[in-house]
Amino acid sequence: MKTHSYTIVLLLLCLSCKKEYNYTPPYIKGQLATDKYFGKAIQDPYRNLENSKDTSISNWYKAQTKYADSFLKKIPKRASFIDKIYELENRTSEIVGGNRITENGIRFFLKQQEGEDNFKLYFKKPDSAETLLFDALDYKPNSSYSYYINYIKPSWNGEHIAVSLSHSGKEISEIILINTNTKKQLPELITNVWPRSFFGVNWLPDNSGFTYLHFPTTDINHPSFKKDTQAVLYTLGQDPKQLNYIFGNKTHPQFNISSNEYPGTTIKSASDKYITVYLAGVDNSWDCFYAKIEDIKNGRLDWKPFFKKAHKVRGNRGYFKGDNYIFMTSKTASNYTLAHTTVSHPDFDNPKIIFKPNKDEVINAFRVNKDAIYVSTTKFGIEAHLYKIEEGHTSELVLPKKSGAIRLSSKSVSTNDLWVSLSGWLNSNSRYKYDIKSNTFLEANLFTAASYPEFENIVLEDVLVPSHDGVEVPLTIIYNKAIKKNSSNPIFMYGYGAYGDIIEPDFSTLFLAYVAEGGILCIPHVRGGGEKGEAWHKAGFKTTKPNTWKDLIACAEYMIKENFTSKNNIAIYSSSAGGIMLGRAMTERPDLFAAVISEVGEMNPLRMESEAGASGSNYKEFGTIKDSIECMGLIEMDPYLHIKDYVDYPAVYLTVGMNDPRVMPWTSGKFAARLQNATKLKKPVLLYADFDAGHNGSNEEMKPYQEWANVLSFALWQTGHPDYQIKK
Repeated sequence: MKTHSYTIVLLLLCLSCKKEYNYTPPYIKGQLATDKYFGKAIQDPYRNLENSKDTSISNWYKAQTKYADSFLKKIPKRASFIDKIYELENRTSEIVGGNRITENGIRFFLKQQEGEDNFKLYFKKPDSAETLLFDALDYKPNSSYSYYINYIKPSWNGEHIAVSLSHSGKEISEIILINTNTKKQLPELITNVWPRSFFGVNWLPDNSGFTYLHFPTTDINHPSFKKDTQAVLYTLGQDPKQLNYIFGNKTHPQFNISSNEYPGTTIKSASDKYITVYLAGVDNSWDCFYAKIEDIKNGRLDWKPFFKKAHKVRGNRGYFKGDNYIFMTSKTASNYTLAHTTVSHPDFDNPKIIFKPNKDEVINAFRVNKDAIYVSTTKFGIEAHLYKIEEGHTSELVLPKKSGAIRLSSKSVSTNDLWVSLSGWLNSNSRYKYDIKSNTFLEANLFTAASYPEFENIVLEDVLVPSHDGVEVPLTIIYNKAIKKNSSNPIFMYGYGAYGDIIEPDFSTLFLAYVAEGGILCIPHVRGGGEKGEAWHKAGFKTTKPNTWKDLIACAEYMIKENFTSKNNIAIYSSSAGGIMLGRAMTERPDLFAAVISEVGEMNPLRMESEAGASGSNYKEFGTIKDSIECMGLIEMDPYLHIKDYVDYPAVYLTVGMNDPRVMPWTSGKFAARLQNATKLKKPVLLYADFDAGHNGSNEEMKPYQEWANVLSFALWQTGHPDYQIKK
């Protein structure tokens, strides 16, 4: 009898061991707000978290981070995973990026050598050795901040270079100028700039100065942040504080420029006769104006309308060549066509078509050179092609190797120099220089590529998956060919689906390290992206946004149906606007996923227009609360509003950068608080706040590796990988 009782006690203890941990995250009291949108009452139980100046809230973020760390650091193999991905990413003796070549052949680039923890600026003149020009560690050496270079732009003759510096993950930067002949920094400092985005620095053809976009307010929490920006001309030697406005709502009220539009300027060649300015936003087509560059200094810039948003010209990708203007447009085809018109007689309604892609191919990029035009296309975001248009004849170029993505770079429209970079999910980047005379590609890598024998057995499949409405969604599946289809494989699904952006094939040692651990990487090319052209984008846009997360759900169900995995083994991941896709997939099908991982995600889009200036013109992509139909679409796509009590949701890991100028941290903070208090947690809901990071993370050397180890080891933990299970 005693033995029987002892057995029962052991059985009860074992059963209790199967229960998950006692998840008790830091608590914060919510403050309910109720708003009415066109007669519909919406409750917001954690509106108080939007107050960024409340120290109790910032302390809550710190407590949440400590709580998240208490789990993440206990995951077995996390520490070794950090070491592994660091070694993989730094297997080469040097890393080169930010490559820019002037028309006279001077190359400027950023390089980080083995043993260094930051990128330094170098330049190399033709037939001479490379020279160190600037080390960010020497910039403000007495500052408590660690500055890094996030953008460079040399003048056309290479005599000066603009260098943008920032710290703590911030994107608002300051620009210094360096004379490359003396290697000396000029005394002037240009502030309130964001050159990595918003058209950067545009040097005048005579190299005497440049244009840029000025941000009146740099406080990301200020209501006027990212509003009323102005195009500015800076002339070398002038006082940068004396702003010379050349376009914007301050100087050109007759154009009815919205406070949320960005008047970005472009000059793409030293031979350009015209400067363009776009009323830019998050949409892909903008109103455009042009003026003669020769008038820029005499104060008589005569801006004239060029094309309208309705002409569906793709962003700022156009090139002037003499009086001709060559551009991409989706007006005649969803997958874009290449066309041209003249400045003297512009006709964007009926332009002359230069190139029309094959069926299922989408124009991704193009370059205009002296004697030819080069166009790269992508098929479903997974297969790339390159075409040359010469004397009216189009031919497809035979690439040195099969490629998933093609990146083109050139000096200008006045030369025939063209560099082609090829990459794929399983192939590291290879750079070639194309010789137009011999029609050959010559290898032109900037550094010696590393070898990765541990990835040799990894293969990929590209399939089309029927979604909820029968539309076929491209899905890329990457796995070790030794795996067995036994329903127990860990899955990591990475999607996005917004702004018409394409997830291009890119060799990632981070993702492949996950696959080498036994996981399967899946990339669903959901609607809202641009993999099938502008129509694909608009099919996951505003009121059609549900297609985005329903496509993700369909791809997850496909993996289960094909016996790759089961519901207990799927982790889904995205960032930024991809948070909408993740959050709504989770709230619509909480039974389907084991883990949801969102980095700096948008989890409360209904409140997007209240996010100070951080959202800018995002309402153009997702909708506005001022329109009855679009407002209902925002409510439908809002993950935070769809959390319900007493639902067994998947495990969740959220990250925020407290210096994020694009997505405010409280969108994820509110989502975490609501989820943590919706029911007694059976699975972890972790919120990690980095106070020294922005939208793109931190610039500290080890932080990116630690964060990726957090993401991937959390996924492996929650999807059942035996080597990543925390002991109970």
